[in-house]
Amino acid sequence: MELEEIARKYALRNAVEHGGECNPGAVIGKIFAEEEFENKGEVTQKAQEVCREVNELSLEEQESELENYEFDIPEKEEHDPIPDLDVDEEEEVVVRFAPNPNGPPHIGHARGMTINGELRDKYDGKLILRYDDTDPVTKRPMKEAYEMYREDYEWLGYEPDEVRYSSKNFDTYIEYAEKLIEMGEAYVSKASQEEMQKHRREGTASKYRDQSPERNMKLWNKMRNGELDEGEAVLKVKTDLDHKNPAVRDFVAFRIIDEPDHPITGDEYRVWPLLDFQGAIEDHVMGTTHIVRGKDLRASTKRQKYIYDYLGWEYPDIMYWGNVQISGFDAPVSGSTISKMIDEGELDGWDDPRAPTLRALKRRGFQPEALQEFFIEMGVTENDIEASIEGLEKANTREVDDEADRYFFVAQPEKLKIAGLPEDLEADMQVHPEHPERGTRSPELEIEDGELEIFIDEDDFQDGFYRLKGLCNIEIEGDSAEYREGDHKVALEKDADFIHWTPSYADTATVKMPDGRDIEGRIEPNSIEEGEIVQFERFGFVRCDSEEEKVFYYAHN
Repeated sequence: MELEEIARKYALRNAVEHGGECNPGAVIGKIFAEEEFENKGEVTQKAQEVCREVNELSLEEQESELENYEFDIPEKEEHDPIPDLDVDEEEEVVVRFAPNPNGPPHIGHARGMTINGELRDKYDGKLILRYDDTDPVTKRPMKEAYEMYREDYEWLGYEPDEVRYSSKNFDTYIEYAEKLIEMGEAYVSKASQEEMQKHRREGTASKYRDQSPERNMKLWNKMRNGELDEGEAVLKVKTDLDHKNPAVRDFVAFRIIDEPDHPITGDEYRVWPLLDFQGAIEDHVMGTTHIVRGKDLRASTKRQKYIYDYLGWEYPDIMYWGNVQISGFDAPVSGSTISKMIDEGELDGWDDPRAPTLRALKRRGFQPEALQEFFIEMGVTENDIEASIEGLEKANTREVDDEADRYFFVAQPEKLKIAGLPEDLEADMQVHPEHPERGTRSPELEIEDGELEIFIDEDDFQDGFYRLKGLCNIEIEGDSAEYREGDHKVALEKDADFIHWTPSYADTATVKMPDGRDIEGRIEPNSIEEGEIVQFERFGFVRCDSEEEKVFYYAHN
């Protein structure tokens, strides 16, 4: 729809709901919730213009024209477009989300968390949160992240049925490694990195490949007991040396790591499984029936299937999805990079508003239902997807708009003295334009001799006729203003801007922005509680982080 048509649609509905008079503020909010418009000024101007036209109609005319518009939103199937699985009626669906806990989950993890959670719910199955924490070098686990994952997963709306630590199952990995050695399907290689790369590239066998199981077991024990040094030997699984993908040819299953200092196992083990081996064993032991993974992990699937074939296991059903790039965050979507930025003081912590972590989004006021909707709509497709935080913001607006009470926050406060005011003037702003039953806000006015001092935004401090929302009409000239008679209809007729304001005694409040800025402005007297999400009119949705210190975190427009 064009802007004017969208504005008229919501202006008519708002007018009919409120006895024939529409509120431009409510209409503006609905416009932004339906479509993305870059020019906020144009939207505001058009909404005011259309509201003026609609208010000139009788209630009967408004009701008649409103019938031309459709508001009913088709109900979504509860799990659509979550894919249908090929399962027998009696089969239990077991899915897992398997992160490396080197930091709490970020927006990139939320897709896997959501899709696997939805699959569990759709099929009344089992959801396992599994920590793939067997890489203490390049992706060293962070002790605090284990609990952070559990908390954030539950906040997102999916409580795991089971939580597993891969690092606690070393004996199982070692057991199956030794079975493969005894079967002649795994061998210890002492070849250099360069030699292994050459054999893999050329599809040739190294001299270690045909060692007897007895010889391999002897070398394996030396790897475990410290007779072989880190980097001196690895355990490899045999595959097809003629495989068209060199990455699948004879892959490394275990390596030696001295002094791992792991947060769970400490330095108890010297041989550490690589992800493809550990994940394959875990999925079998857990009874995983379906795996959703990135299409870039096709080689991992092929490597793991060799292990399953050797051990006579049935591999889980696989679904692949393409990569997702989500723009709009100041910090990169990377746990290791975020951790480094925190260590270097570039971010204040994992819930810094600039970070793309779930903790930061939660602190800013994003709702779990918005994230669910955002990723469910993406579905499971092998196409690469470019998304923006704007899509998530739109979903969140739908979640918070109805509950968020309205308040005035002047971000760039400038004092304005108004003269000629009636002594009995009172402020009367709606708490929520679409819920008149919530009442009004009426901050005390300190009028003396017909004069009143207030704060308005620096950008609004220009000569002209204005409507102070919920108060009165004024005309600014120079550094002062004069009261002008008339209600909001007079302002609409004059095509005046409706501007927000606060009393001169208003408290200072701080809004922490996603780009790292702190905006200190004036906030109207209020009873906003810690954790509450409100809308600062003409500014955006915010979440109260500290009621006492009046600190808010910015969510979005």
